[in-house]
Amino acid sequence: MRKDLRTIDGRTYDVVVIGGGISGASSAQHLAAAGYSVLLVEKDDFASAATSRSGRLLHCGLRYLAPTYSLLEFARDPKRFLASLGSAYRSIVASTEFRRTTPELARPMTLVFAITRTMPYRGWHVKAGARLLEWANRGKQKLKVEIHSADQAASKVPFVGWLRDREAIESVVTFEDHHFNWPERVCIDAVLDADRLGATVLNYTEATGLRQQPNRSWDVDLKDGVSGVAASVNGRVLLNMAGPWIDRVNQTVADGRPVPRKVIGVKGTHFLVRLPEQCRGHGIMGTNREGEAITCMPWGDLHYVGPTETPYEGSLDDVRPTEEEVGFLLDEVNHFMPGIGLSRGDVLQAWAGVRPITYDPAFPKGRRIPFSVFQDLGRDGLPNVLTTTWAAIMFHRSAAREVVEAVRKRLAPSGPPKPASFAARRFPDNQNSPPLLPHYPEVTIADIVHSAKREQPRHLVDILFRRTSAGWNAAIPPEAVRRAAEAVAPVLGWDDDAIEREIDAFVAYQARYHMQAGEGDWRS
Repeated sequence: MRKDLRTIDGRTYDVVVIGGGISGASSAQHLAAAGYSVLLVEKDDFASAATSRSGRLLHCGLRYLAPTYSLLEFARDPKRFLASLGSAYRSIVASTEFRRTTPELARPMTLVFAITRTMPYRGWHVKAGARLLEWANRGKQKLKVEIHSADQAASKVPFVGWLRDREAIESVVTFEDHHFNWPERVCIDAVLDADRLGATVLNYTEATGLRQQPNRSWDVDLKDGVSGVAASVNGRVLLNMAGPWIDRVNQTVADGRPVPRKVIGVKGTHFLVRLPEQCRGHGIMGTNREGEAITCMPWGDLHYVGPTETPYEGSLDDVRPTEEEVGFLLDEVNHFMPGIGLSRGDVLQAWAGVRPITYDPAFPKGRRIPFSVFQDLGRDGLPNVLTTTWAAIMFHRSAAREVVEAVRKRLAPSGPPKPASFAARRFPDNQNSPPLLPHYPEVTIADIVHSAKREQPRHLVDILFRRTSAGWNAAIPPEAVRRAAEAVAPVLGWDDDAIEREIDAFVAYQARYHMQAGEGDWRS
């Protein structure tokens, strides 16, 4: 169970990791497995920010090989081609590794992509790119690319009959891809394995100040966000894995030394809808009228549409979808596919997050390639401080291995290595336990009680949105919220007043951050 902050006051760790999203969690797991003593702190709950607001794709990388205007683009700009090829190769390797080690949390889908006569490539180019990636990946993952004529696709491939300007479609490409089911659980599992390997992991614990010591280690001031208890620890190496908060953490250095900006926050909003049965398991990718990607991706028997792409200067602690953003997405998806005919009443849920894209003044919305950019902040006057910007969830393991190698160059591990486990954690089988929701048997009362006992949640939102998938797959009506709160109350020490506060907080969370009132059931 979670340590009291006072028990680590004054302790020295090999590595202190600030930020409990997927980057910090995976880094802590890999470092602990390498034999380092590790402290991981997160100011809110693990996986509660950018990790839980991602597009969820475990992409094979094929889309990174597509030119924007002409096939000659890559010939004219070899550096861009190499960067795109590198991202594509890194993607297929990451996808293959995750599907091999953690198949339970990789959900397959079929992606649909219409090729029009005005595009700079044809269907056979896509197939050639797929074969190139398969060859680079040594045949470990087949991409199953199929090319359909426009006439064939209109009758047999979902979405195609809804598209605008169907007469301009030359062919339709379909290929198998995957997404994470679900990203928060991937992060929670990494945190729990880091704990098993000996790391100290603390959620709701904020790093409030950093002080460099003469030996180039760092004192880190900590504060428990619930009890208010304060402590200070020392880290020989410091990892700033705070995602959108990276620059804010850098600004807490005691002497106020200036550190160049590292990230730009770009807000992405999605919404969730129910489409006809024939669309299940299929997604489509296209371009909106601003020249940016728009997707409609499967999520169980539902689909989500997004994202928006808006530079964000608001509060990072209060990122939520707006009616304006939902309206924009509705307009764009209806323009892209007039036949889909979505209205505001079809939106079941929405969510928004801020992506910490690598800052580059030449790009108003950040530098998009490469992903997961490792940065040594010693070059900026912060010795033994490392960070990763634009940390895509699909690259979390390769990025963590890069972090471990960088730490090795600075510090030998203080303990022996131990094997990490990447298998998805399973809740104990309990067939006698009723489901929390009648139409969603995947989450039972026994599951949420086990989570409360073993997985360090503090609030009902932590359990129902991050440790289980209940919040992402079904509307949770008030009576089910109460049933969940009363089930975990004895474990978490909630009295009657605390139960009522948790219920109110959960309902308010659904309304504010998911545009969802908690009434009814989406699956009925």
